[in-house]
Amino acid sequence: MRPCFQYLFPLLCVFLLNACSNDLDVLGNYEENASVYCLLDPNQTWQFIKINKVFVNPNAKAGDVAKIADSLYFDSIKPEIVELETGRRISLQKANIALKDSGYFANSPNYIYVTNQRIYNIYTYQFEMTLPKTGKKVLAKTNIVNTPFVAYPVSPAQRIISIQTTSSIQIQFQAPKKGKIYDAYFHFNYTEIDKFDTSKKTDKTIAWKILRSYRSISDLGNEFVFQRVSGIMFYDQLLGNIPVNPNVMRKFKTCAFELVSGNLELDNYIQASTPSIGIVQKQSEYTNVSNGIGIFASRNTYYIDEVSLSETTKNVIVGTADYKVLGFVK
Repeated sequence: MRPCFQYLFPLLCVFLLNACSNDLDVLGNYEENASVYCLLDPNQTWQFIKINKVFVNPNAKAGDVAKIADSLYFDSIKPEIVELETGRRISLQKANIALKDSGYFANSPNYIYVTNQRIYNIYTYQFEMTLPKTGKKVLAKTNIVNTPFVAYPVSPAQRIISIQTTSSIQIQFQAPKKGKIYDAYFHFNYTEIDKFDTSKKTDKTIAWKILRSYRSISDLGNEFVFQRVSGIMFYDQLLGNIPVNPNVMRKFKTCAFELVSGNLELDNYIQASTPSIGIVQKQSEYTNVSNGIGIFASRNTYYIDEVSLSETTKNVIVGTADYKVLGFVK
């Protein structure tokens, strides 16, 4: 299982403190409200939803209140996801996941709502929750991104990638139906071995982001995307992330390609939450959550593993003066 809170999703967390609904007066008297952040993913085993209270305490500093866990979480809620076309109701279970880093907000407990019920890209899903004190319904709806067709730099049929310092690599895929914004990564995997004790081995990964926030013309699908990225950037990633260490040798492992497709709701949220260019960095206010704030959207994480580097690429890393200092051997 690949973690849900990666890549596109961390961007949502960046704006968690700033996003607010148009009809929420943050300086008014206390009113029960909720924040909901979720990206449903049909290619993930588990779905995760972050649900928090939205609070104002006029008698205390916001920084002090934020460190009190009771101020962040509802005592008794029963959130559900409804598959609208079939009527299937998916209950969400409350879980206390691994501690998050300490900071502005309380970091323990760290509650999140989860389900391992499958999500299908042929259906539309609605989040439903009743606020415990007011009885107000919190609602949000999203479609689900289809799986893309990837042709380059690798494909399910051809899992070899060649990267040269003097040329570019091509990224080519067919945008899926309901997909609008895209990130792509090449995961370079290798093993680090202690020369003096070869039983000490550590597997490591470098995630090279080869496509960043590319937006298709529409979310209707069937659009062919062609992008190129300079191959020298891959080698710069190696030099920038792998320290020279004469006491270790490094061996190649099979790598992976990952394409993350976000739907139109996610793209709208990202565009609205990105500060404008200019002296005044104004952010728009956007949410698709009724009686709350946040975003309920979808992504599709398409993963091609067991990708091998070409012999030519390995030879550059092993034998070229600029890169042989990294200690890779075949």
